[in-house]
Amino acid sequence: MASESFILTTEEVQHEDITVGTIKCTAPIPFGGEEQWLYLPATKKFDLSRGSQKKMVFECDEEERNHSGFMIDPAKSILIVVDMQNYFINPIYRDHAAGIAAVEPTIKAIERCRKEGIQIAWLNWGITDANLKSMAPAIQRGFSKSLGWHVGLGAQLPDRQGRCLFKRTWNADLYDPMKAVVEPGDLFFDKTRMSGLWSTKEPLHKYLRASGKQTLLFAGVNTDQCVFGTVSDAYSWGWDCVLLSDCTGSMTGRGAQELAEYQISTNMGFVTTSDALCEAQMVLKKAEIIPTVIDDFLPSLTLSVSWSHSKAKLGNTLKPKHLQKAPKITLHDETSSSPSTSHMSYVITLTDPDAPSRDNPKWSEMCHWIATNLTLSSSSSSSDTMYSILPLPEFGLTSTAHSGPDDVVEYKPPGPPEKTGKHRYVFVVFAPKNGTSETLWLEKPGKRKHWGTGRERGGVRDWAERNGLVAVGANFVYAENKVQ
Repeated sequence: MASESFILTTEEVQHEDITVGTIKCTAPIPFGGEEQWLYLPATKKFDLSRGSQKKMVFECDEEERNHSGFMIDPAKSILIVVDMQNYFINPIYRDHAAGIAAVEPTIKAIERCRKEGIQIAWLNWGITDANLKSMAPAIQRGFSKSLGWHVGLGAQLPDRQGRCLFKRTWNADLYDPMKAVVEPGDLFFDKTRMSGLWSTKEPLHKYLRASGKQTLLFAGVNTDQCVFGTVSDAYSWGWDCVLLSDCTGSMTGRGAQELAEYQISTNMGFVTTSDALCEAQMVLKKAEIIPTVIDDFLPSLTLSVSWSHSKAKLGNTLKPKHLQKAPKITLHDETSSSPSTSHMSYVITLTDPDAPSRDNPKWSEMCHWIATNLTLSSSSSSSDTMYSILPLPEFGLTSTAHSGPDDVVEYKPPGPPEKTGKHRYVFVVFAPKNGTSETLWLEKPGKRKHWGTGRERGGVRDWAERNGLVAVGANFVYAENKVQ
């Protein structure tokens, strides 16, 4: 009998005695040898962490990429920023609009990587006279075209800018906005080709091998030249490659950016954006849920909220009539394979910070729901039910409290008054600060209005603090009365 996670169905077809079969596999699917990836059909994500207990999740557009994202081990990852140097993007040399546009997303990506413990590396052109003597003619010609046929790499530039892309010159230094975010502990690597990984003798190549880094995140310019060249060699040498598309840019035109992204996402690795590093957190800040409703936090759980005809999608607008019954809550913990989290009790809350309106929040916050004892367990009841080529851990944690969560405050459907505009209805998942797996006994607010605090803007943050809870996930929708 086929296991629950591996279903084989066959359909007899009269075609030269061939039986055509369809295989549906929901167990993790391995790619590669011992240092393998896992594809998780349940979530349509790739796990690149190689069994790490800590995982960082990147979301991707499933329709565009044919998967919903991937997971990496931050400790074995590195962000490589390529050629964000004066010579390439400073306006005194050229109008590199795409390079300038990549600066802010790159800074944002660097900040998030630092928080996650991901190493930052700067990969820059930095040549010497010795390099020029041994340099291939095609490389020299490529730079001569931009300055005239008799000048190029090593040529003296005006106004004390130094020799073109020579080490320790102003033109080869980082562009000021990038230089401003450098911190002690960042690594700098020189290169003398488009690729910084073309040879095992390259400094970056030596470091990656010695450090055991496996996943390389890429930012910088130009996407189709030095960035792509380094990605291509990294792919050939066996590293995992991730391009942060909005952190890169090209002056080539002619679809060069799109072609590079296509080649990398289809053949060499993954393409995502800086927003994927902190999508939920950024959306919550943009909607002013952080810090108005809850303090800044890094979500560790993905919270899915669905009704029979609708689903919360971090700020989509839904009709109140579709929200009348308590929704189905699903928690995904894709960042840890540790079984300890599966026994912890979680709390789901729903609050309206815009009562009676966002411009006049005199009743806010309004408590719409508190339910507790929501737990996590693996999507399969036993690893014995999984079919796989190799012994694999279980992944994809979902809420499975069979009797449903216990209501502390009964679900009150969103019902924004007439002519009060859109309301934000915010779902927040909390975990006990002490990590207990025991049943939670929580204080019930005296009133829904102000969550019983008796003051304007009193709400879920105050209640959670009194009950020893910390936010671990959030989602929200907009809803408004049809009479405006």
